[in-house]
Amino acid sequence: MMPKRLIVVLCALLLLCSCATKAPKQVGNPGDLYVEGVNLLKNKKYDDAIKKFSAIRENYPFDPMALIATVKLGDVYFAQKEYILAIGVYEDFFKSHPEDENIPYVLARLGECYDKTALSIDRDQSYILKSIERLTYLKNRYPASIHTKESEPRLARMLQKLADRELYVGEFYYRTDQYNASIMRLEYMLKKYPNAAGIDKALYYLSQDNRELGYQDKSDYYLERLKNDYPKSIYARAVTRQRKQLKLVKAEAPVVSFEERKKRNIELTPQQVAKAEPPKEEKDKGLSFFDEKKPIDIVSDSMEGFDKEKYVIFKGSVIAKQEDLFIFADVIEAYMSEDTNEIEKAYAKGNVKIVKQDRTATSEEAIFDNNKREITLKKNVVVISGQDRLTGELVTYYVNEDRVVVEGEKGKKARITVQPR
Repeated sequence: MMPKRLIVVLCALLLLCSCATKAPKQVGNPGDLYVEGVNLLKNKKYDDAIKKFSAIRENYPFDPMALIATVKLGDVYFAQKEYILAIGVYEDFFKSHPEDENIPYVLARLGECYDKTALSIDRDQSYILKSIERLTYLKNRYPASIHTKESEPRLARMLQKLADRELYVGEFYYRTDQYNASIMRLEYMLKKYPNAAGIDKALYYLSQDNRELGYQDKSDYYLERLKNDYPKSIYARAVTRQRKQLKLVKAEAPVVSFEERKKRNIELTPQQVAKAEPPKEEKDKGLSFFDEKKPIDIVSDSMEGFDKEKYVIFKGSVIAKQEDLFIFADVIEAYMSEDTNEIEKAYAKGNVKIVKQDRTATSEEAIFDNNKREITLKKNVVVISGQDRLTGELVTYYVNEDRVVVEGEKGKKARITVQPR
């Protein structure tokens, strides 16, 4: 019996030995790993460098060397031109350690990464906006840093790209005969980027836009600005030549008889009286801001579209214009119809303001439902029409019924003030 027991004991010992944990693999101390990683980065052995810096972060997460290793990991991705991966590392570092001494360097690198991933001016500009955001923070938070001084040319170039974008879109609208839309984009450029290159070109197209729309006074105003502020510009000379040609054409043009002009006016008059004026009287009632048959032009700091979902989002200083109607908001989300490609529903959020002639509405949110023919204003709603004033927490306007429903905040009453006519 003894030999059998001995065998059982030996088997148990062997089993215990086989289940024992292996000794942890030695990865080296963080200082040595860091030096090795830096040397590998210098020799362009990027994959090996990534392993060294990652080893420091994984095995020594609380060691001060782990912070520097994280920045260096971003540098490896940057050297590989893997800018999206570099952005991920730098952004995580910035958000996790906002007061670290390496933050100025990280912000400068972020500005450069976003710059290198930015698309052309006819595409989405969100990366350029991100670059400006990070470089502006660097400039304001660390004005004395050497990285701030080195990044100033890049920041100026990013702002110029946004100005170029507005100029590009404004010129496109002009060439496609969408003069109101062109004016909106170009005037926005003048206001937002007054020191950008290309202002002379913007003034030229603003003059042309207004001339095409018959606003000769405004056309002359922009022309004078162009000639006075940019006398040597090719666009100033182009307008001067154009004016001379117009004078010659006018001198040689055949005189149109009064009878012919009179006939033309008589043909147009019945249409203007019968079709245009009566609808105006009805549309001037209540909250009726919109004319669904008119095109809407929208300007914003950035725009992103999703073709499959038929969804477009406009962000940053959004201005929507439909003739004399203006909608201002921080964000506007628009859902398009698959059949007609027109806006079915739109959501405006943040500092919403709607202005048309003597009617003004303000709220925190607004919903425009074209299918239901409803306009809903939410949160701190104030509607002013002439001397009449309406306030509430939720205001719904039923367009087809020309009916308004006002709800007050809980514990408060809705209020309307109607001045006698």
